[in-house]
Amino acid sequence: GSAYIPIFEYKQCAGRAGRPKYDDFGESVLIAKTFSESSTLFDRYINASPEPIISKLGNEAALRTHILASIAGGYVHDINGMFDFISHTFLAHQKRTGNLIELISHIFDFLECEGFVEKSGFRYFATAFGQCVSRLYIDPISGIVLREGLKKVEGGRSSSEIGFLHLICCCPDADLLKNIKSDYEDLENFASSRHDEFIITQKDMPAFEDFYFYLSSLKTTSMLYDWVNEEKDENICEKYNIGPGDIHRHIESVQWLLHATSVIAELLEYRRLTFVVEDLRSRVKYGIREELLDLVSLKGVGRIRARNLFNKGLRTLSDFKYIAEGELSKINQIGKALAKDILAQALGHTKRKEKERV
Repeated sequence: GSAYIPIFEYKQCAGRAGRPKYDDFGESVLIAKTFSESSTLFDRYINASPEPIISKLGNEAALRTHILASIAGGYVHDINGMFDFISHTFLAHQKRTGNLIELISHIFDFLECEGFVEKSGFRYFATAFGQCVSRLYIDPISGIVLREGLKKVEGGRSSSEIGFLHLICCCPDADLLKNIKSDYEDLENFASSRHDEFIITQKDMPAFEDFYFYLSSLKTTSMLYDWVNEEKDENICEKYNIGPGDIHRHIESVQWLLHATSVIAELLEYRRLTFVVEDLRSRVKYGIREELLDLVSLKGVGRIRARNLFNKGLRTLSDFKYIAEGELSKINQIGKALAKDILAQALGHTKRKEKERV
């Protein structure tokens, strides 16, 4: 690969070699290009000790997510119960007791203050919002960002595609692109030209005090905007210095956060916004402009085929009533088998619509 994997990752993979009860031993193979490299691999992996293990719960984001899940799941109802549970984890082994109980108390206060939980006597219970965020398995701070953003849009703030994509990129759960110094000028120009469309601004987000995070959110928003406006993969890779796999990794992350946004909008009874967000989610999935949403609902039709169909005047599923199978099959990247399938799907859609009207 392009970089050395961690020692513990190699040890973990090597430890899986061989099947218990079936094999007397297992084999793990490290491939070296040169004799010199083989010596390096021996020293780096085979003769080396794994890196120190650190509890993931030691990260405050992970701990607040876990505490909310414990309350929402009914496993824990107070600070002492949460501390008793945590005291049996690897985190407690690594962290001093005094610091840990102080951190847990702080997170309980935070969750209550932000409306994730409510207190009755000494016991805590998850609110509808807390239950929702816990089921979505996102950082509670992501839940706050999405909730406050939706409230601003419902109150009249801009709700363009740029605004929602940037809102997603403001969440701690968002997978952001790394930026380099040469990006700064372009990103500042992008921010200046699109400022009125942003739902969340620098005044709303303390995290934006981290200039690197701010620029990363802008760069990722810009990349996603290019994607949903049908920019070619190779052009995006060249412009943002990423690989095709990076594009699709970010797409998966954004789709989940857009789903979370839709669920929270429904909880807040912002019905109009649920449709707006779901449409954008489909656009992110396929990398298309809004005008192609109807066409990509057809099985076997993605961003390129949908655009080819649209350019031939087939813009809605109803339009397929007026084209013959032979003519449809001649459209670039369609072919006979797919043309037949598309017409069957379109006919089925038309019949369902007619029944609904009746």
